[in-house]
Amino acid sequence: MIIGAWISKSVRHMEICELYFNMEDYPFIINSCFLAMYSVIKALFVLKNIECKTLEGLIYMLKINYVDEDLFDKKLFKFFCKTKELNSEFLQINWSIFDENIAFETFNKTKFLIVYSKKSVKRIA
Repeated sequence: MIIGAWISKSVRHMEICELYFNMEDYPFIINSCFLAMYSVIKALFVLKNIECKTLEGLIYMLKINYVDEDLFDKKLFKFFCKTKELNSEFLQINWSIFDENIAFETFNKTKFLIVYSKKSVKRIA
């Protein structure tokens, strides 16, 4: 039930991204993509009863419990870390670096990461 709630939250963030595309609000797409990835990773953590209090802790725990164990794709992990950095720029309101291409690429890769993570949840559960 908790896993489903995290996955549903991830899907809702992706739906919000589509609204932001229609409004051409590209920085907000990055933020929503990051939140979608964060949510689906939290679903993975429920499987192993992993808790973390910080974003850095989440990244570290994802690496040692999933990436290093070959349970999570290394390229997707790097993409998640890169998007975390982009999201930091969003939070600092440094929005001039965002454009349609960055938003579109992030959106598409986020969709792939979510599908991949959902399959991982089913495989691991």
